[in-house]
Amino acid sequence: MKLRLVLRTTTKKDKDVYLKFSIAPSKHLGFINFINLALDQDKPVSISFEKISKKGDKEESKIVGTFKFEGKSDAELEAEIKDREKKRKKQHQKRVQG
Repeated sequence: MKLRLVLRTTTKKDKDVYLKFSIAPSKHLGFINFINLALDQDKPVSISFEKISKKGDKEESKIVGTFKFEGKSDAELEAEIKDREKKRKKQHQKRVQG
């Protein structure tokens, strides 16, 4: 099984932009446990970045954020996937015809 962290946003022109990070199989269980903990506790999750130099010096980035995980039902997930596919096909047709 492959596991990826997918970050999504949209541009001002409503174009989807995403970034995918693969999660190593050795980290799957820990990542899933972390997600389940955040969902069960209903607590916010903070995100930040750490810069590590070649020498090993660590520096906290100035970019930070906070969010909450939400669980979705299977029906909600299917509807979201179909909607995303519809948007993607529509954008593809615009490029082909344009």
